[in-house]
Amino acid sequence: MNRPSRTLSYIGLLLLSIVVVFTLVLLNTVRFDDSLRAIFNRDHGLYDQAFSERSQSYLINALPLLKEMEARPSDMEALREETLTQLDLAYAYLNIGRYIERYECVPVSLDSILSIRNHIEQGHIQPFMYDAWAGILECYSLVNRNQNELKANLIERALVASSNNQYWMNIGVVAVYGLGIMLWLLLERQHRRGHKSEEEKLAWQNRAMTDHLTATYSRMALHESLENLIKDWPHHHNDSIGLVFYDLDHFKQFNDSFGHVAGDKALRDVTAAINELLPSCAEHFRFGGEEFFIIHRGQSHAQVVELADRMLQAVRDLNIRHPKSSAGILTTSVGVYMLEQREYSVDELIKKVDELLYVAKKHGRNRVVDEFAGEEDA
Repeated sequence: MNRPSRTLSYIGLLLLSIVVVFTLVLLNTVRFDDSLRAIFNRDHGLYDQAFSERSQSYLINALPLLKEMEARPSDMEALREETLTQLDLAYAYLNIGRYIERYECVPVSLDSILSIRNHIEQGHIQPFMYDAWAGILECYSLVNRNQNELKANLIERALVASSNNQYWMNIGVVAVYGLGIMLWLLLERQHRRGHKSEEEKLAWQNRAMTDHLTATYSRMALHESLENLIKDWPHHHNDSIGLVFYDLDHFKQFNDSFGHVAGDKALRDVTAAINELLPSCAEHFRFGGEEFFIIHRGQSHAQVVELADRMLQAVRDLNIRHPKSSAGILTTSVGVYMLEQREYSVDELIKKVDELLYVAKKHGRNRVVDEFAGEEDA
């Protein structure tokens, strides 16, 4: 055996030894993998347990604010806004699909939170609906308790499975040595698995950037797009940029009247109708709840405003009945802002177009307001 062949032989033995050690570790952990994924899986595991706890903390945060509203009438408006914010957060973190499907008390608690919020928004300082508060807190206890029990059962099953791994470890060592001749093929397979893993990682990233309900981009994707936008603006960007911020008018009352399932369908129908109008240079994002954000590239101010008017009409043409709306149907309010030739921060951009949306809602809703109309009405 010549020196190069001997070197290759030593390298082969070294690689084979590494594979054996790797196999021991792999066999000891792979069987745990499915159980651990079941515990932390976002779709059917316990990863979302923190959401119920967050929701509970936000709801509890609202209680002292209600006391302060009574004690400090001079700060009534600010305290009420903060209270409504806490209740909105409590609602959002409890409004999880798995909770709604698994626990009958969750839809009732969501309705109770909305009811409390409406009382506060209408100016009632002490909306202490004791039955509602007690029911919500009892629901939190039920969710947390059941989630913990489920987690304990899954961990117990994983530990039992681990005890059976010892036998399979020994079998695995023998199998690896027996398949030593297939080393290069196994390395190639490992390379392919790594490539597949990278594709799966990219797929997960794409899912994180997409809102599952409306199929628009997510708020995370919005912030990333705006950050990339302001890096190049205005020095390395010759195209005009228009921002559109819209939401559905009186949508909480729509949910109160028809329920969350009808509300979800309305959101899907509206976004689908607007997507049909958007050119390829536009990106559509769900900002949160019934609020949506659009970035237009390469279109003039007049084109963006015209498109916003068409969006307004498209929503009206859906003719979605809404008895709490003055129009009798579901409508939308839209703010339009064109970027100036100066530097911005992400928060400033969102604030600019949000202020225009506020003007549209302030002046009766169901309308489009751009920065020029906004300045006149401010």
